[in-house]
Amino acid sequence: MAGLNSDPFAQLPIETNQHIASFLEYDQDLCSYRLICQSTLNAIDADNCSFWRRRFLTRFEKPSWSGSNAQYKSSYQKRQNVLKHGAFFKQGRTLEEYKCLEVLRDLIVESFSSKPSAEDQVYESLNLQTILKFIVANNFLQSVFQPFRSTRPQMSIKPLLHTLQILCAPMLLSLEPHIMNHHFGFPDSQSAVYSCGFKYPLIAGIDDRTINMDLLLHNVNFWKYHMIREAEATLFQSFSQLDDDERPRWWSTQLTQKRQPLGRHWKGSYAYLSLKEVKALRQGGSDDQIQDCFAGEDDAFAFQDMRLDEVEDDQPFPWPPLFERHLQSLKQPTNHAKTRAQRRSTASSSEDPASPTKAVSFRFNGEGIDTSESFLATGWLNPLPPQQGIPGWQRVTMMKYFADEDTGSIDTEALWAYEGVVLPGGQIMLGRWWSVADTDDEMYSGPFILWCVDGPKYDATGEGEEEMDDGPSMVLDG
Repeated sequence: MAGLNSDPFAQLPIETNQHIASFLEYDQDLCSYRLICQSTLNAIDADNCSFWRRRFLTRFEKPSWSGSNAQYKSSYQKRQNVLKHGAFFKQGRTLEEYKCLEVLRDLIVESFSSKPSAEDQVYESLNLQTILKFIVANNFLQSVFQPFRSTRPQMSIKPLLHTLQILCAPMLLSLEPHIMNHHFGFPDSQSAVYSCGFKYPLIAGIDDRTINMDLLLHNVNFWKYHMIREAEATLFQSFSQLDDDERPRWWSTQLTQKRQPLGRHWKGSYAYLSLKEVKALRQGGSDDQIQDCFAGEDDAFAFQDMRLDEVEDDQPFPWPPLFERHLQSLKQPTNHAKTRAQRRSTASSSEDPASPTKAVSFRFNGEGIDTSESFLATGWLNPLPPQQGIPGWQRVTMMKYFADEDTGSIDTEALWAYEGVVLPGGQIMLGRWWSVADTDDEMYSGPFILWCVDGPKYDATGEGEEEMDDGPSMVLDG
């Protein structure tokens, strides 16, 4: 008996020891197993680190890089360490926050990368589940516009924090009280969403294709305040009565620069004030909070329903010069010189700009009902470059108009222009509407939000499934 090896793990093939380790859910237990003996150590770190590739792919989806097993090990340990310790978010300006933001960005970009091509298969993204757990365990979304004071020098990386918080809009607009029971900065958000588009554009930058993330996050925060804050007694009641599949949702495919199909059924709202109130707000507001008004006449119509359809390339559908003058949907981006930092912030992730599957601009038309009156809409979706390393952003421009049923003549005195951003994944649009009747520097404007509600509810009932015609013949009065 003395000659027998007292280490039972030494009697097992390395594959068996690795198989045992694969059942250890917690990394702390894996570390303990690794230290038992030389055989368990070899199972984890020897064999060309093959264990770490498998471990990575059981916790995360396929990475965007192609690397060695050692790289899988390094990336796994970095991610797990960051996700375990998290950070206390103070507007994204500390080193600990930055490490978390880098990992969250990678998880977002690589989410759904392992999704099978078969559409009928139910698939849950490992990365998205990890992101949701992180949100619950940290103050990542509770820190939106929360004021902090610090005398310590801080890193200036707030744009990345705001970008990732915007992508988490489905959670910001959820009804989970243990997550979204804090509301900060509403007066600032209200002022931002009613700001003049001439002075505070949503999309500008060195190349006219960079999103103002602060302004876009103020838009999300504005709607969060009204939809989630019960004490405000504005949109909460109507929002809480929506079915789960009628509320803003996460993306369901991997984010990409390639063209994504446009959802057909959309729900949302716009907010407005009187012209006098808008001007007062832009001049600094008042001591009293100004009460917002919304689409619809009562709770039953608090949210509009719209249907959008892509326009086929061979479908005759002229784009009126009047609409283009206000929306500049076909405007080419300005080609300015960029700094190295600006190139990094908008660099595409291995997308070939000459690829025939890259994102392209395309037309759509739409219809809906506004306060019991039917309206029509027509517009464009234009691709934007990756923002903060995340692909899939689009600029949406749309003209909402009313037309005579008999003649097709458009009422040019009642044109409402929309410009916004479609978030990566194509599920949510946010932006600004304005009246084209106001041509001076103080346009009459306000915020809007739309989210896609495609799904079984519409498929089963056929609601809104009648074919749209080509719209009116674009006869402009005057």
